[in-house]
Amino acid sequence: QEDLGDFSGQTLKVGLWGGSDQEEKTLDALIKKFEEKTHATVEKKVYTDYNTQIQADMVGRTAPDVYYVDMSMLPFFVEQGGLAELDASKFQTDKFYSSIIDAFSRDGKLYAVPKDFSTLAMYLNTGMFEKAGVSVDEVPDSFEELLKWLPEFQAKLDKAYGPGKVKAISYNQDLARNLHIAERGGANPVTEDNRSNLQDNAVVENLNFYKQLVDTGAAATPKEVGTGWNGEAFGTEKVAIMDEGNWVYQLLKQQYSDVKFKVKEMPTYKGQKGSMMFSVGWGKYSGTKNSELADAWIRYITGAEAMKEWVEGTGTLPSRQDVAEEAKITGNQDLNMHIKAWEYATPWQKGPSLSTIANAYMNFLPKALDGSEKLEDAMKHADEQANTDIDAGN
Repeated sequence: QEDLGDFSGQTLKVGLWGGSDQEEKTLDALIKKFEEKTHATVEKKVYTDYNTQIQADMVGRTAPDVYYVDMSMLPFFVEQGGLAELDASKFQTDKFYSSIIDAFSRDGKLYAVPKDFSTLAMYLNTGMFEKAGVSVDEVPDSFEELLKWLPEFQAKLDKAYGPGKVKAISYNQDLARNLHIAERGGANPVTEDNRSNLQDNAVVENLNFYKQLVDTGAAATPKEVGTGWNGEAFGTEKVAIMDEGNWVYQLLKQQYSDVKFKVKEMPTYKGQKGSMMFSVGWGKYSGTKNSELADAWIRYITGAEAMKEWVEGTGTLPSRQDVAEEAKITGNQDLNMHIKAWEYATPWQKGPSLSTIANAYMNFLPKALDGSEKLEDAMKHADEQANTDIDAGN
């Protein structure tokens, strides 16, 4: 482990949101080690409404020295001037998956170092497949073929479990899950000047996939099967297939240990592999008075030793390639499906207005999927709402 320097008498404030018990316990252990190595004191500031509160602290010039930066929020924080540029040579950026480092950079400048990452993969409940008399190997590798295959699989599930008892597949009506489909074939749901462009013909054509999926009669949202999210729908065997992030893996092993499952890559669409990627990085506040100590923290917490401890304690995926091998995560066939997606997954990031556009999308997509509006009209209304809100924010 490198020498981080002596920062006796200095206090580092770190900003974050509350995590799981394992995350808090692991982070506290890592903070203790950092304090022993540097003789600095670390103070945690845990936010409840993170993005709103940290912006208020930036405006009031009271933001923590280092803080969590969600990949989706990075463009906004950079635009607001809240992040200091980092010297990439200090942070072993060549050891990280390049697509994740790229997402935390702007115009060749690094603004945060990723602590971990997640991607979506497809989970198959092997027990439900067996009961329906279908091999998991029959599941098509493309979304186009899947649409044709699902009705027959649903009929077999109805026969095995009783009509209407379980659904073949769950899906989400959330742009954070749907963006990789919306963008396929070079379509642009967000314009270069950060305005909502969901009614674009190419985007609507891509999103029609979800209308076709619903029309198979084999798909449901977690809410429609009486559950809170995909993991619960899958764990309680209300659905046989889901696409979900690697955060569900440990939960299934622990809370639903009788459910046997297999993980495979997401199906292709329009001949291309696709998935979504999510990541949180450590960024340095542009107004920090403890710049060197902030750098030491980011170097330490995203270094190989600390990251290995972090991912082993929390079940997250390391953003460093060397740690993925060292922690033997690449050797786990299921988790490796998530790791491999770093090469082709779409980062959940699209300019500073993304959260506004995502809210409008979520308000109007359901109207198209339940048939109360045409998809083109629903997306036109989503654009109108999003762009009105964007203009009001300017």
